[in-house]
Amino acid sequence: MTRTTRARRRLAAVAGALLASAAITLSGASPAAAADHYYELPYPAGESYLVTQGPEGTYSHTGPYNEYAWDFGLPADYEVSASQGGTIIVSGWSPYWQNGIEVIIRHSNGTCTHYAHLNRALYNPGTWVPQGRVVGWSGSTGASTGPHLHFQVIDCNSRVGIPATLQGWTPYTGTRPVSVNNYA
Repeated sequence: MTRTTRARRRLAAVAGALLASAAITLSGASPAAAADHYYELPYPAGESYLVTQGPEGTYSHTGPYNEYAWDFGLPADYEVSASQGGTIIVSGWSPYWQNGIEVIIRHSNGTCTHYAHLNRALYNPGTWVPQGRVVGWSGSTGASTGPHLHFQVIDCNSRVGIPATLQGWTPYTGTRPVSVNNYA
């Protein structure tokens, strides 16, 4: 390897490191933080369910509390999986009757995921669960017209919905996204 070739490679490595550093600075997040905002679909890997209502739906996904929610057409008493690891902060009957039985999980990135209309919640508040762990059984409790899972990413304190993606995209009404959420 010639002296010129070594110098070019060294210069390219330094330039690449500077560009990567600038990208992290501009985005305000490290690659690890970006992974914190990745959510799996809330049902077992390899399965797909109809999105009966996506974000900003016209039936009930309006206003700040449900604007960014998904309704998945899961049958009654089916496995609902944690979309990301975290600590369960709510598990059982909601103080808001419309939600029925719900589970709320707080994640390391400061957000929470909300699973509503369940027939059963499996863990007590304070329990840490890994991503993929079954945390409840789908149902039709609260203000529900039939069995399904109401799922959303929320602000943990206000319960206001937060825009999010599931497995890197935003499934819309009528799609059947396939989960890669493995059991834990």
